[in-house]
Amino acid sequence: MSEILIKVRGSHTVEVAAERGVVSAEIRFDGPAPEPVMEQLRRALHGVRTELERLEQEGAIKRLVIQRARISAERPWHKDGKQLPLVHRAAVGLWAEFIDFKALATWVGRTAGNEGLRVDHVSWQLTKETRLKVERDVRQEAVRQAKVRAQDYADALDLGPVAVRSINDVGVNHQVAYAADMAMPVATEMARGKASTAPDLAFDPDDISVYAEVEAAFTVAAR
Repeated sequence: MSEILIKVRGSHTVEVAAERGVVSAEIRFDGPAPEPVMEQLRRALHGVRTELERLEQEGAIKRLVIQRARISAERPWHKDGKQLPLVHRAAVGLWAEFIDFKALATWVGRTAGNEGLRVDHVSWQLTKETRLKVERDVRQEAVRQAKVRAQDYADALDLGPVAVRSINDVGVNHQVAYAADMAMPVATEMARGKASTAPDLAFDPDDISVYAEVEAAFTVAAR
């Protein structure tokens, strides 16, 4: 008995509420001499670290990472082609994984205007456990949808039940509706001297879309 090969694609998407807000930031100073620059960095880092460690102890932050300080020096060039005096730079990067989004918004709104501190972005994420479970669910549903589609074609031809021959995993994607990484407009406003009066921000991230797609081939007996 001959068989008919039916090739289809199946996909599925679910929307999942973000569980983590990961803040990436940097403290940076520069100047004509290394000692004052390093002293500025130490003072600024002490204040930022103290506040973040307090939030970590209170349970608002799941994990806090503060990198080693980076020190460099270079002679910038003037637009007219003249080399300018030596500039010393000191910087340290940090990131904090917030569980409490209200605490995240409050921290960014109140401290992102601190001298030398720049909040680069906030990325919305799922926990590892949730991500693995959701990925498994959407992959399985994508396969079921592929089978349903193949059976629809078989039914249209008045054939019997389809049998799977092969499945190819196209992939799983994650995406927040407006951006995977949300750029922080706060830094610009605070750089204009508005830090002291900046109100608390309100972060209401859109759900994270988890999408899976498969390519599948099914066979059905020809009549």
